[in-house]
This record gives sequence, structure tokens and C-alpha cells, in this order.
Amino acid sequence: MQTELLSNPKFASFKKIKIGVVRGGLSAERRISLRSGRAVTRAFKRVGISAFPVDPADRRAFSRKIREADILFIALHGKGGEDGVLQKMLERRGLLFTGSPSGACIKSFDKEISKRHFIKLGVPTPEYAILDKKNWRKVAAAFPTPYFAKPLDGGSSQGVFLVEDFKRSAERLKRSVLRFGRLLIEKKIIGRELTAGLLGYLKLPIVEVKPSRPFYDYKAKYTKGMTTYEVPAKIPAKIARKIQAIAYRVYRGLGLKGFSRVDVMLDRKNRPYVLEVNSIPGLTEFSLLPKAAQAVGIGFEELCLRVLADAYEQKGKK
Repeated sequence: MQTELLSNPKFASFKKIKIGVVRGGLSAERRISLRSGRAVTRAFKRVGISAFPVDPADRRAFSRKIREADILFIALHGKGGEDGVLQKMLERRGLLFTGSPSGACIKSFDKEISKRHFIKLGVPTPEYAILDKKNWRKVAAAFPTPYFAKPLDGGSSQGVFLVEDFKRSAERLKRSVLRFGRLLIEKKIIGRELTAGLLGYLKLPIVEVKPSRPFYDYKAKYTKGMTTYEVPAKIPAKIARKIQAIAYRVYRGLGLKGFSRVDVMLDRKNRPYVLEVNSIPGLTEFSLLPKAAQAVGIGFEELCLRVLADAYEQKGKK
């Protein structure tokens, strides 16, 4: 594995670098981020590259460790990792890191901001409304059911729930608005749950997720056996190409780099609707991007190396 991958001229220079794998953090997605970080660190070590973990939760060690790395591989999900805060700090310090710049992270992390960009880019997305502490009852009662309620800046489907009857869900909506301050409600699209991954500018095969639960929630995502995956998804080739083209438009339009994953619903008439975009998709054994890459012969180690190479390429352009 080491000889094969690092003999590639694109990756050969990585033999001598030190990689700091940023994972953990303080967000609600800490546990998943730690798993992603472990997987990435082990992948680099398997091919003979020096890699060590860096956890922003350890503030004293964090500043020292990020200076010890030649490049930071960001596997930090949720707030502090995908919202552009970390990236902005690293940009100010002139440190090299993988993935998207701070501006693109901001656009992709906040669901309301993302929605506005989808519409601006001409990307189909389900109808939505924003609830706050003043308007929540009036807006939520008038919005046609069924719909999903989602925190504006959450990930891994945490805090997401389905509203099929406003009166029955009113108390839960109220609690969520009080907890998060603002909430996105989004029309439920009945159909198939798909995701389109990008690795640099490579459009990966479409993955269909088939959860045993009512929708692809946190439990379905991270509990073994609760979801089956079809890679590539058994959809018409024309529809697959259309979804890939839409995902690519989102990727370029938001200024994302390195890798991303665009989640899509395909309705019963084969019309795609973009739900959200992940600037730092999961890298665990259950994660969708590695499954899509594997379907075209890109193993996990090569996936990680490609993300590294993309960061160096972006540095070269600047």
C-alpha cells in the first residue's frame, strides 16, 4: 500500500511531512469527529506518513500542536469546524489546512444562508420558512404539513424532527425555538434519499441511503445495521448525471474545496431537491463519501491523500 500510493508523483512529497489531524472539538458532533479523526490518522500511518491528533478542546496544547504540523487535515464536524471559525483563524496565521476556506464554510454551514445560495444558483431545494421566538406559532401553523424542523447550524441530523400535525408538535417546536433561537422548517419531499459526493472536482457515484427508521436521523446514521446503502444508486443514468451536475454547481457556487457531500431528495417524479451541503463530510466506517469513492476504486487512504493534494494545489495557485 505504502509503495503503491507514495510512488505516485502526486503524493511522493508527502513522505516527509507531518500532518496534524484536527478532530474532536466541543460541538455536539464531538464523538463522530473523534471517530473520523481516528480513521484519518490511521490511514496516513498505514501508508507511512507521520500524523498526530489535534483536539481544539485542549486549548493549551492546540496552539502549540498546530504549529508543529506542516499541514492540518480538518476532520472537525459541527460548530467550530464546519462553520468557518477555525478556518478563519488558520487563514490569519497563514497555516495550511485541508478542505474549504472560511467563506465557503460559512455559506454551507448555516442552512438559511445555504438556502439563499441554492436559490441564487438556480438549484432546486424544498420550500422553507424560518421560525423565531416571535413568529414561530403563526409561521409553523400556516406552513403545509408534513415538514421537517431543523436547527440552522446543526449536523448529523441532530435536533431534526418531522412535523405531521402542527397542534401535536407545537410544544416540541416551541422548545426547539427556545433552545436554538431560530429554526428552519422545510417541506418534506416524499421519495428517495440520495447523496452526491465530490472529491476535488471528481464527481463520485450517487449513494442511496435506505434507513429502517422514518428518516435518516442520527441513530440511523451511526447505528450498525439500521441503514442499508446502495452504491451506486439504482436510478436512471440521466438522473444520476443531473444530480451530479447540481452537486457540482453547489460545490463551485459556494466556493468549496477538497471534498464535500451534497444531500438530495429525489421525488416520485424523479425531480431532485438539494437539502444541504457538508463541507467536511463524515469519515467513519458508516460515512457516505468513502463508500462512494470506494465504488470507483479509490480506497480510504487514497481519498485522504487526494484531499491533502488538493490543499497543496490550492496553495500553489495562491
